[in-house]
Amino acid sequence: MSNRRILYGYQVQDGVLTINSRERAVVERIVALYLEGFSYQRISDILNQDKIPFSEDAAHWNKHKVKRLLENPRYTGTNGYPLIIEQAVFQEVQQQIRDKTANYNKREQPIPKASMNEEMQEVTYKPSDEVIHLTNAINRGLEHPDAPEDVVAMILQGISARYDCLQ
Repeated sequence: MSNRRILYGYQVQDGVLTINSRERAVVERIVALYLEGFSYQRISDILNQDKIPFSEDAAHWNKHKVKRLLENPRYTGTNGYPLIIEQAVFQEVQQQIRDKTANYNKREQPIPKASMNEEMQEVTYKPSDEVIHLTNAINRGLEHPDAPEDVVAMILQGISARYDCLQ
């Protein structure tokens, strides 16, 4: 997660990775809000409205930070991290994420197509796995603009991949 050296919800005390109790409450709140049906964006809006900082360097939350937090298995006590989210709750969150995104690849969107003297026609657009992967990579790149030329290259590649999906 951007501008954090330690995973949100944790801290190092006397050289030992421990739970930050204030941040733990926020992690639990994020999980509860998501299980209630709130979107990543809505959760980040709530955290920002409540003035809950993500970190000292980057106070604002965004949907990508919320998503990565919800998908991170370290919160279940893996890889030396103390447990914040019970495994069963984590699996419930993962199932809800899968359920919400299950039809994303199958979703077809009509796109109007017309030339100067033609009647409007509909063209079907179905994003490929490559388009979805590139979109996610572009979003991550925009969050961390260390190499803007790489992000521009991905955007151009994404445009080409989207064009290839038009039927």
